[in-house]
Amino acid sequence: MHQLFSDSSHAMSRDGCRKEEGRSMLRFMICDDEPLQLSLLETYVREWAAEKKMEIRTDRFQNAEQLLFAWEEGAADIVLLDIDMPGMDGISLARRLRHKGAGVQILFVTGFADYALEGYEVEAVSYLIKPVEKGKLFACLDRAWERCGQEGPVLLVETPWGAARVKLRDICYLESDAHNTQVHCVRAGEPLRSRIGIRELEERIGEQTGTFFKIHRSYLVNLGHVGRIARKEVTMDTGESLPVARNRWEALNQAYLDYYRGWQKT
Repeated sequence: MHQLFSDSSHAMSRDGCRKEEGRSMLRFMICDDEPLQLSLLETYVREWAAEKKMEIRTDRFQNAEQLLFAWEEGAADIVLLDIDMPGMDGISLARRLRHKGAGVQILFVTGFADYALEGYEVEAVSYLIKPVEKGKLFACLDRAWERCGQEGPVLLVETPWGAARVKLRDICYLESDAHNTQVHCVRAGEPLRSRIGIRELEERIGEQTGTFFKIHRSYLVNLGHVGRIARKEVTMDTGESLPVARNRWEALNQAYLDYYRGWQKT
């Protein structure tokens, strides 16, 4: 039996932290349209880094467009985002970063609690309400630092042309195809065809993560990429609609709620 999963940490990830013998150099981007708040957040970040004896770089931006322009010159490891800003809001900015394939750690710092669910949909580390308590921010920065540079569980898909490595978080859904399985990923074209059946993949994935749910005998979805749930179908981030079996709807709703409650506890 081939190994199906692995957990990887790299000395340097494409978007992530640069780590050497226990020391890290992190790049922060902080975006808020209020200058005083922007300055305060940078001060807190630098105090946190000083406690960790860590070398960092911080860049400040007063709108999303400025940050996106700077992103083209070099990605950050951790981003602190306000949500309610003129022009592009923080949620939209986070989605743009995710669509670019960025594995950046995102922390929302905002005066509004209404966007919490949307914040976790873009895999934010945390969602802090202003005025920010320094201790809570430090705890969130600790968590972001731990996650930074960690690739996470990877599925090794055995295709007719060889093995392909796919991050579980990038899998949108699995589709049964006779004795094979089509692996549909976000930001990808044609699905990968695995020579392993969906039942075995479901068992393997279930051992590693609780983010997948079988909505139908032919479909296993990543709850993190479910955009909308109806009684007879779900709509995925890709815009595709998938059928929900009649006896799976209530369990799906409960699993979806549990998934996002789990995000809010972390």
